[in-house]
Amino acid sequence: MNLRWLVCVLACGGAVAAAQERPREQAPEAARVQRARLLLTIPSFSDAGPIPLQFTCYADGRTAVSPPLRWVNVPEATRSFVVMATGPENHRRRSHTVAFFWGRWNIPASTTQLAQGQPLGAEQPDGSRQMESDDGIVGYDPPCAPPGAGPIHYQFKLYALDQMLSLPSNATRDAVLQAMDGHIVGASTYYGVLERLPQQ
Repeated sequence: MNLRWLVCVLACGGAVAAAQERPREQAPEAARVQRARLLLTIPSFSDAGPIPLQFTCYADGRTAVSPPLRWVNVPEATRSFVVMATGPENHRRRSHTVAFFWGRWNIPASTTQLAQGQPLGAEQPDGSRQMESDDGIVGYDPPCAPPGAGPIHYQFKLYALDQMLSLPSNATRDAVLQAMDGHIVGASTYYGVLERLPQQ
């Protein structure tokens, strides 16, 4: 009996040890997949780098266009995207906590980029909608740093949602933010800086 018991203990122990080893073998791959988070990029300028004037109110002929946006590593649960551009610090609207320059919601989940120069207007060809900026522009409102104000930092934010938003086509930023609450499955932020010297 003692011999049989010893054999059983050794065999069972070996099976448990083997089962414990299998997750360890898979751990590096699982960790790699987990690190692949939603990533927004803007090919026209580096992250936290200067924003080219063609995307600002200082564009030649004041014909500013929106920058191109691209993203990768879309979460599986994504059903739509939201894009927002804000100026959260030392912006020209000192009475605001956040200056709002661009917002677009219900971007289809199959989308991985927005081309440069997106059209104005609430309703877009892909079924998405654009919000009204602080200046009353429905679409991309180019940032504008007053000369001598120092570097102003802007954020381009991409959110992946687990649903399409059921909102009126003229929904405000606050309404979109409220509808997004509890449905964000991924997010990424890209930074840009705009500074105009007094002599410019």
